Amino acid sequence: MKQDLPVTNVQLMLRACQSLKLYPAQHPTLQAQIAEWHRCLQQMLLGQSPLVLGVHQHTLFCNDFLFVDGLPSAESLCRLLENWQIGRLVIERGVQPVELGDFLVLLTGGQGHCELLDQRMKRAGIRHIRVEPEQEEKEGRARAVYQQAISVTESIINDVRIGRIPKSGDAIRTVRALVETTLAEPHALLALTLIKDYDDYTFTHSVNVSVIALAVGRACGLNEAELRTLGLGALLHDLGKLKIDIGIITKPGRLTSEEFARIRQHPEEGCAILRQMEHVPAEAMMMALGHHLRFDRSGYPESAATLPMPPSVDMVAIADTYDAMTTLRPYQQPMTPKKAIAHLLENAGSIYHPELVARFAEQVGPYPV
Repeated sequence: MKQDLPVTNVQLMLRACQSLKLYPAQHPTLQAQIAEWHRCLQQMLLGQSPLVLGVHQHTLFCNDFLFVDGLPSAESLCRLLENWQIGRLVIERGVQPVELGDFLVLLTGGQGHCELLDQRMKRAGIRHIRVEPEQEEKEGRARAVYQQAISVTESIINDVRIGRIPKSGDAIRTVRALVETTLAEPHALLALTLIKDYDDYTFTHSVNVSVIALAVGRACGLNEAELRTLGLGALLHDLGKLKIDIGIITKPGRLTSEEFARIRQHPEEGCAILRQMEHVPAEAMMMALGHHLRFDRSGYPESAATLPMPPSVDMVAIADTYDAMTTLRPYQQPMTPKKAIAHLLENAGSIYHPELVARFAEQVGPYPV
């Protein structure tokens, strides 16, 4: 879904809510605003039905679009939904302007629990709009899956550090849970990638890249099996860095030519580690090998530049760059999400896959830190 429709939808809805403070429900000005909102909804519902507007981690979302750029209308609507403890507002195809008007009267008429509002909506004969309570249980499950992924990643990293070949079973099971959560509640995991913990960067970066790559893959229509392969490759993409002296990895100043040459070896070393692990698909190995190859196939390792690379390699490259740019590192200040997205878009077609970056920017959105 493109950005302009969700933004317009929220602005029109909030404008009608605000007008209810000035005009009675049947006033022509208010009715005209509701009609305009209805036309916008009809356009959105043609592409996807139902339309879901909701709140996650105090951030408004509309289907797959997160409002994170401080849009005043989105923040006001977010507070209005939170006043009723609404987690999801679902609008179905066939909704009529009279239902929208009756719903707004109830929504702006006070605050309370979502179940109370739902009862009033049913009594008012509103059939194409429903409200659902905040989903704390699902958010809790997402947090548990995320923490489990960090724990599994830490175990794998520790194995590599001591020269042991990691077992793949836990990683495969964890990625399966990440994929299931991404498909069921896409915003629940994404919200957790926003919590940047510098001390645990080695572990959280791998998990964040997996979650963000899954979001890109979901936006591109990958099926569940394809998402599992993508998530596994993204989770394990950087294992080769563990073979490099930590002093080089965390060096705050400019790397020497020798140090950078050593850094450039980590994709091949990571691929070699995955090759020794059981049940790791070849595509996941290619993600480790190719995540520093640019879209124009410059970058490194040069030995892989002529190899055919699946689209998942470009997805991991986007996720890897985005999470790294928005995180405090010894050698850099973090970019804001907006600037990170701008960097990806500015370099689309040369460094990054243009279509995948566009889908990431439009459907996944720039996440707050």
